[in-house]
Amino acid sequence: MGFPGLVLRVNPLFLLVLLLFFFVGMIKEALIAFTIVFLHELIHIIFARQLGYSFTRLELFPFGGMAEYKGLLEMEPIKEIIVSMAGPMANLLAFAFLLFYQLTTHKQNEILQIFINYNLIIASINLIPALPLDGGRVLRGLLVLKIGFKRGTLAAVKISKYIAFICGVFALLAIVFARSNIWILCLAFFVYTAALKEEKQILYYFLRFLTQRSDFLGDMKVKELAGEVVDISLPVREAVYYINPSRYNLFFVVDKGDISGIITETKLLKTYFCHHKKDILIKDILSV
Repeated sequence: MGFPGLVLRVNPLFLLVLLLFFFVGMIKEALIAFTIVFLHELIHIIFARQLGYSFTRLELFPFGGMAEYKGLLEMEPIKEIIVSMAGPMANLLAFAFLLFYQLTTHKQNEILQIFINYNLIIASINLIPALPLDGGRVLRGLLVLKIGFKRGTLAAVKISKYIAFICGVFALLAIVFARSNIWILCLAFFVYTAALKEEKQILYYFLRFLTQRSDFLGDMKVKELAGEVVDISLPVREAVYYINPSRYNLFFVVDKGDISGIITETKLLKTYFCHHKKDILIKDILSV
């Protein structure tokens, strides 16, 4: 299977890690680590292509990779969960198969053992529920299904920051007491900075999603319904963030505890894009 147009880039941090491996005489480990990380990302790309997404750029990090693709995978939580889980599951399957082979053949091969160890390490790290790791994307997908894209992503970013902070403190304490190496600290820094980047891109992702929402609604045959209760004084520009991307949305408008009416997401989006006055309130379009 070819991947025309895909640009592969190795992050400088990954190059530094590979160079360190070479300098300390761990050439085999360096090459195997690169191979496993590349295959891990290749599995993501294959699954994404099967779900209709094409990748344009792949950047490899020591703990995995980050890909740029055409479309908004973040806005399709089920697909994001499938694509995200594909990489770690492939590593775990490889780990189980190689370990089974080693135990049944009784072979003590150094290269085989490195493949076993590194597949388990890469899978374990990527299952940590912190963005941009695969576990974090699975967490984000589950949260988006439950509470919508903006709130789901913000919650996932917040959890990621907490995990990065805890890992960073643990790594620093372990280094001080000579009980660990610096790689946990690098992972914590990587997760925290990437989580900040995800947070900054929320508006960009969401605006792209809104501009493509009409295609989703036009192709809709049968979809699950999502309902949100919103206050009558809520600005429209804030209400759109409550749209659940995988469902059709109805907004139940509440005024002093009573239901004043219902607004469809179609009407909400039309108001958002057609009105120049972006501070228009829900109550202003309730009877329009």
